[in-house]
Amino acid sequence: MTVAMCGDDAAALRLVGELVRDVGGTPAVRGALDRVRQLKEVAGFVIGLAFAGSDPHSAVPRVPSAG
Repeated sequence: MTVAMCGDDAAALRLVGELVRDVGGTPAVRGALDRVRQLKEVAGFVIGLAFAGSDPHSAVPRVPSAG
Protein backbone atom coordinates (compact mmCIF):
# COMPACT_ATOMS: atom_id res chain seq x y z
CA MET A 1 0.00 0.00 0.00
CA THR A 2 1.27 3.44 -0.89
CA VAL A 3 0.97 6.05 1.85
CA ALA A 4 0.84 9.60 0.50
CA MET A 5 2.48 12.18 2.76
CA CYS A 6 3.02 15.93 2.75
CA GLY A 7 5.46 17.87 4.89
CA ASP A 8 8.02 20.62 5.19
CA ASP A 9 10.41 18.86 7.59
CA ALA A 10 12.72 16.47 5.73
CA ALA A 11 13.78 14.66 8.91
CA ALA A 12 10.16 14.10 9.95
CA LEU A 13 9.27 12.81 6.48
CA ARG A 14 12.19 10.37 6.62
CA LEU A 15 11.11 9.12 10.06
CA VAL A 16 7.48 8.68 9.04
CA GLY A 17 8.65 7.03 5.81
CA GLU A 18 10.63 4.51 7.86
CA LEU A 19 7.56 3.78 9.99
CA VAL A 20 5.46 3.29 6.86
CA ARG A 21 8.06 0.86 5.46
CA ASP A 22 8.22 -0.97 8.82
CA VAL A 23 4.55 -1.89 8.50
CA GLY A 24 4.92 -2.95 4.85
CA GLY A 25 3.88 0.25 3.09
CA THR A 26 5.53 2.47 0.52
CA PRO A 27 5.89 6.12 1.51
CA ALA A 28 5.21 8.69 -1.21
CA VAL A 29 5.95 12.33 -0.46
CA ARG A 30 3.52 14.37 -2.54
CA GLY A 31 4.45 17.90 -1.58
CA ALA A 32 4.87 20.43 1.18
CA LEU A 33 2.34 21.20 3.89
CA ASP A 34 0.62 23.70 1.64
CA ARG A 35 -0.63 20.68 -0.39
CA VAL A 36 -2.04 18.73 2.56
CA ARG A 37 -5.60 20.07 2.11
CA GLN A 38 -5.68 18.75 -1.46
CA LEU A 39 -4.30 15.40 -0.30
CA LYS A 40 -6.96 15.15 2.41
CA GLU A 41 -9.76 15.91 -0.06
CA VAL A 42 -8.50 13.35 -2.58
CA ALA A 43 -8.14 10.75 0.18
CA GLY A 44 -11.74 11.33 1.24
CA PHE A 45 -12.91 10.95 -2.35
CA VAL A 46 -10.98 7.70 -2.87
CA ILE A 47 -12.08 6.23 0.47
CA GLY A 48 -15.69 7.13 -0.36
CA LEU A 49 -15.44 5.27 -3.67
CA ALA A 50 -13.99 2.20 -1.97
CA PHE A 51 -16.70 2.10 0.71
CA ALA A 52 -19.37 2.49 -1.97
CA GLY A 53 -18.04 -0.63 -3.68
CA SER A 54 -16.39 1.13 -6.62
CA ASP A 55 -12.81 0.61 -7.73
CA PRO A 56 -10.97 3.86 -6.88
CA HIS A 57 -8.63 3.22 -9.82
CA SER A 58 -11.57 3.78 -12.15
CA ALA A 59 -11.40 7.48 -11.19
CA VAL A 60 -7.79 7.92 -10.04
CA PRO A 61 -5.08 6.20 -12.07
CA ARG A 62 -2.08 4.57 -10.43
CA VAL A 63 0.99 6.79 -10.23
CA PRO A 64 4.40 5.15 -9.81
CA SER A 65 6.14 5.96 -6.56
CA ALA A 66 9.22 8.14 -6.90
CA GLY A 67 10.88 6.70 -3.83
